[in-house]
Amino acid sequence: MLGHVMRAGVVGLWCVLAPGLGAQASPDSARWVRYRAYQQVGELLDDTRIVPHWMPDGASFWYTSGSSQDREIRRVDAATGRATPMFDVARLRAALTDARHQEPAGRGVPFAAFAVAGPGVVQFELEGRSWRLDLSTYAVTRVTAPDAFADVIGILGSERSRVTPQPFWQETFTGIGEMRAMERASPDGRWFVSTRDYNLAIRAAVDGRATMLTADGSADVRWIVETGRWNPWSPNGQRLLASKVDVRGVAKIPTVQWLKPLEELQEVLTIPAGGTMENDQPYVVDINGRTPVKLALGETRDCYVVFLGWTPDSKRVLVAKYNRLMNRVDVYAADAISGETRVILTEESKTFLTNQHEVVSSTDLPFTMFPDGSGFVWRSERDGWDQLYRYDLNGTLVTRLTQGAFPVLDVVRIDQASGWVYFSANGDPSRPYDTHLYRVSLGGGRQQQLTQGNGVHRVSMSPTGTHFIDTYSTPAVPPRTELRRVDGALVSEVGGADISRLQKIGYTPSREYVVKAADGVTDLWVTMHFPADFDSTRKYPVVEYIYGGPQIVTRPLEFEAAPGISQSAYNRALAQLGFVVLTLDARGTPWRSKAFHDVIFHNWGNFEMADHAGAIRQLGARLPFMDLSRVGIWGRSWGAHYAVRALAQANDLYKVASAEFPGFDPGGGDLYEIYLGLPGDNPQLYNTANPILLAPKVRGKLLLVSGLNDTGTMRELAKMSDALVQIGFQHDLMVYANTSHSPMGRVAAYNEEQRTQFLVRHLRP
Repeated sequence: MLGHVMRAGVVGLWCVLAPGLGAQASPDSARWVRYRAYQQVGELLDDTRIVPHWMPDGASFWYTSGSSQDREIRRVDAATGRATPMFDVARLRAALTDARHQEPAGRGVPFAAFAVAGPGVVQFELEGRSWRLDLSTYAVTRVTAPDAFADVIGILGSERSRVTPQPFWQETFTGIGEMRAMERASPDGRWFVSTRDYNLAIRAAVDGRATMLTADGSADVRWIVETGRWNPWSPNGQRLLASKVDVRGVAKIPTVQWLKPLEELQEVLTIPAGGTMENDQPYVVDINGRTPVKLALGETRDCYVVFLGWTPDSKRVLVAKYNRLMNRVDVYAADAISGETRVILTEESKTFLTNQHEVVSSTDLPFTMFPDGSGFVWRSERDGWDQLYRYDLNGTLVTRLTQGAFPVLDVVRIDQASGWVYFSANGDPSRPYDTHLYRVSLGGGRQQQLTQGNGVHRVSMSPTGTHFIDTYSTPAVPPRTELRRVDGALVSEVGGADISRLQKIGYTPSREYVVKAADGVTDLWVTMHFPADFDSTRKYPVVEYIYGGPQIVTRPLEFEAAPGISQSAYNRALAQLGFVVLTLDARGTPWRSKAFHDVIFHNWGNFEMADHAGAIRQLGARLPFMDLSRVGIWGRSWGAHYAVRALAQANDLYKVASAEFPGFDPGGGDLYEIYLGLPGDNPQLYNTANPILLAPKVRGKLLLVSGLNDTGTMRELAKMSDALVQIGFQHDLMVYANTSHSPMGRVAAYNEEQRTQFLVRHLRP
């Protein structure tokens, strides 16, 4: 029936219900209408999140508001906060009509973005063509490539393609396979770097021709350049930091592409817990053809090497080398000419300093260089909370910058001229997940909070550092945007989200609650979503969305306002069918104290469900509308891991679980090593952390979902399903072809509908 629904198209997807759903859903079709609308909640909100674009001089910024039919672009003076139209819409539309011989679509500004092309001149795209507008005369001219003849005969390619980063493919994160990357432009825009056939290449913007920088790369020892997470180019554009990666001995996972005329077998590198890691050796590569210079980092096997930055003079490059368990890091300053290095900072932890998600596959680095290269700010949990420390480039601690029982999240800006470090932190003890902007003197001392109001504050600082724009919200309060001076003084309120269209179809604000962890002492925060027609005198089944992985915070902290479908938007949509849907971050997750996070260390599988189930029971005792006889849970990746744990370790509460694209077996990946140690050293810890061994304890209704090309976890779904089959436990199973760890497009829509029907069928809202 589900397949028939998908073939029937989008309308059929929502109008045709699976067996067992119709009797429950048909009497209240308004719920399904709201459910569908809430899945795209961003389309029901106007001006939800103002996206500021600072003008080059930093004296003003512009933003877009309104729909595509009546779009406005407004310019705000930073000194006064006065907002005025960026364009005379009537003159703009008339000029475009004359230049194009047809009227632009809509009634407002027909484009959503523009670039400053010179004094009083802007450039924008309209229907695939580039145009320039003189703001003094409103003369519009089409921008044409200077080499149109070359475009036609195809000798050099179009100018636009030559100066635009082009995609390339390389395998940079084991377990996923080759990923699409984009070339990275040199600081002067003359070159674009990428890899080709396991070697480094640069492409000239002037003619589009490629020059190979290396020739010794192979499938076993390959050149890799990172172009997304950081910029490999030296400031002078003459050198690159790249890596030569030895993957010999690294395990490979076979995966099959099933939807081609004939099946096609591929192999993807992976690192099982305790297995052979790739050996990542960084080099400085001169684009003028000199021999690449190897950085003298000593042994790099069983290590993670992370690029931190270049000094402004391009003479030195800084890298961090984390050991395999990520409980030690050495920061090296390397000479770009000789490759000679010296260690300028070493830090160790009895548990872990960070994790692979933060510093290997993301950019949450604890290092920020001073603009003049004289030193850096280092973020450390050495005293039990993430705080900031100032070092000179010799590695001497100059001063501790911040103090307090709160975590610093990141450095936003270092203003050496004025003597300030601006940073974001969760500094409100009464609301420990609210993020504010602060500043502290470069000499240390008392930090100053610059943003006001509950919620997560996201700021955009002006290029000159004199002002910032602050957008903030809570799960219940829609976003507001303010313009403030750099000292925190309010200049003006720029705007706020309009939720009137959402309110017309029905809206009950989400709520936040505080409960105790299983230790009876630690506070846990919960966000709960409600049906639009919520009635506290009625009983509602409960669905928990869980992730639970120790590297991120999952609980919604802001008002969901993004366009398209997100997990938070889905959970709020799911509530419209008659559920209360909640999410919490238990102990063992970040953004709190080091002690709060360290509960996961050598303890995986022992406490999590006690925290989650205990939180729901506490809420049920306080909130009689929660029907604790009908509790379900769903999650993806590590969330699927914990969803199955719920049916095994707390099946007196949880009755239904959808476990999607699961990560079950801790022996299957090196991501577990920093929490459990190596399997040869701690086999019992790995057994405790393995929910497949809990299969005999699983009760209730279980849906297992994965993708045939999810090389990281498909085998783990197979192991769990087989364990359940061996004991005769009936469960639902769904696998998708041509799908990896995250479903996309029609598969994602199908999977959402399948999950929804599964929860409705068994929890009966």
